[in-house]
This record gives sequence, structure tokens and C-alpha cells, in this order.
Amino acid sequence: MQYLIRGEFVEANTAGKPLPEVIKWIETIIHPSLEMLEKAVREKKLTGGVIAGVREGVMIMEASSNEEVGAFLRSLPFWGALKWTVVPLQSYRSAVDQDKASFEQARKMM
Repeated sequence: MQYLIRGEFVEANTAGKPLPEVIKWIETIIHPSLEMLEKAVREKKLTGGVIAGVREGVMIMEASSNEEVGAFLRSLPFWGALKWTVVPLQSYRSAVDQDKASFEQARKMM
């Protein structure tokens, strides 16, 4: 099953903090997370990227369960620093098949 995942950076993580602290936080939390995501892309577990000019990223992940998606996101060092939206995707084929079945049922009722 595929999932559309959006991660939006929560500004409170860095707001009002001294620059050296922000830089350290980015180097120890953000960069390792992005490296893990890049590795997952190389391994063909997901595809996606950071939205240009915005502190937000999107990906489509192939996973066998909701739990697998949750476990993967929780493994990212910046898991708690982003607001996550996860949407299970229905395949185009299954949408067509559903429509055909619905139309067939409707035709029988006419």
C-alpha cells in the first residue's frame, strides 16, 4: 500500500533560540533525518523531497501497514519536530474497478 506523507516543520523548535544552539540542533536532528530519508529513497522504500523554499517535505512511501509507516516516521530524529499528515492512497486500478462494480450494480437496479 502507498501512503502520501507530509511533514511540516514546527517553528517553535528554533524560535528565539541562540544561533549556535539552532545550528547544533539542525546538525544533530535535521541533517541525520534527511540522510535517513535519502537512504530510504536510494533503497526505493519511498520517493519525495523537500518543497523548495518551504520548511516542509512530502513523500510517497510503500508500506505493508499503518504500523510500518508509524514506526518509520518515529525512527526519524526529527519525528517530534514536525507535524505529520499521513494519507493512505488507493490505486488508480482499484478506483476504476470500484466504479465499474458500482455502475454494474446501479444498472441492475434500473
